[in-house]
Amino acid sequence: MAVERFGGFPLEFRVCSPCGVPVYVHFFLIAFFVWQLSNEEGAARRQSGLPDYHQAGFIALTCLVSFVILFLTVLLHELGHCGGAKLVGGRVDRILLWPLGGLAFCSSGCGPKGDLLVALAGPLTHAPQYLVWYGFFQFSVRSHEQLGRWSATVQGLCSSAMHLQILLVVFNLLVPVYPLDCSQAIISLCRLCGASARTAAILIVVLSLLTIAVLVALMFGLVHMPFLPLGLSGFNFLLIGWLTFQTFQLYSHISKRTESNHPLLRQCQDDDHYRDV
Repeated sequence: MAVERFGGFPLEFRVCSPCGVPVYVHFFLIAFFVWQLSNEEGAARRQSGLPDYHQAGFIALTCLVSFVILFLTVLLHELGHCGGAKLVGGRVDRILLWPLGGLAFCSSGCGPKGDLLVALAGPLTHAPQYLVWYGFFQFSVRSHEQLGRWSATVQGLCSSAMHLQILLVVFNLLVPVYPLDCSQAIISLCRLCGASARTAAILIVVLSLLTIAVLVALMFGLVHMPFLPLGLSGFNFLLIGWLTFQTFQLYSHISKRTESNHPLLRQCQDDDHYRDV
């Protein structure tokens, strides 16, 4: 699969190959980290009014560790999809990590049951990840004196990591918008029930529109869900805009009666599709 380029400049960089799966990082993921770090540093300077190099170093270290935790969490999620595909004898091409999550380019190749397993394999990885971070959190609490002034920081990072596992499970299993895992699972269940590609596509579009409306309401504080907090931020606007665009593309295929050519429904013909976090 070709690496995305802008002119002659590559936008994707291969960083590792765990379990033989090539992992690429998108240029915009690195740019997003730099932007996030500059925002944190800028907010600290505005609050203190004077340069504080100790605080700047602490913020940089905290942002770096948080980024690594997010990177590993998403990577393990995508490796879960790839492991599910290999388990049922499917094909695995690569993993791409970008600002809105990760993409595992894989296919089960053995029908809707295999596709359902591959779709659920990613979210299932968050259960052991949660337990690992819970163990680290309990260790940091018991080692409060040894950690000293780092105790609160370590506990905060572990708590954030545990919350991240819950958030990604909820988002992937309860948001039925392509290309999130919930949409993949619903399509597989529709196929198991004998539904046509068109019926499944219409169902996904209806569910997507309802879900996007709820996400917008969450972002503006009109409704509240404890495990799915969305505030007013550029990232959330970008995320909802991207999900809306994906829904519009699926609707366009339906209106042209070419829904079977959409990546979500192409599996009805050849099981060639990709997964997202």
